[in-house]
Amino acid sequence: MKRSEFLTSIGLGAAVVACQYCLGGCSIPDVPTAPTNVDMTLNLNDPANSSLKTNGGYIYNSGLIIAKTVHGTYIALSAACTHAGTNVYYDPSSDSFRCPSHGSQFTTGGAVINGPAGSPLATYHTALNGSSLHVYS
Repeated sequence: MKRSEFLTSIGLGAAVVACQYCLGGCSIPDVPTAPTNVDMTLNLNDPANSSLKTNGGYIYNSGLIIAKTVHGTYIALSAACTHAGTNVYYDPSSDSFRCPSHGSQFTTGGAVINGPAGSPLATYHTALNGSSLHVYS
């Protein structure tokens, strides 16, 4: 074997190993599916839900993020970012939801403002009755 053939074969072998490593990192993660058949009532007087009494506050419950927007309305969306599954958080300064992992941003209606997420967050209905907040599909 000539020196150039040897170096070529080593280079090709290294390229194959590098490609396998790189392609493994590009796999699509298992993003949790949005909760279905949601039907829950939250007592806003319960200390676990106290942040929902303040504009800009939010909680996580059963795969959802439930927030009281800066405008005082209640909204509920699937909590898992549609890109990699990290829980999003409500950002009152922009009145939007953000993913802390890769920077995806969503409107309060769940639509993607900027990626890498390509799909919207699922949305759910809310209805306030006194100190009870009903969240449902």
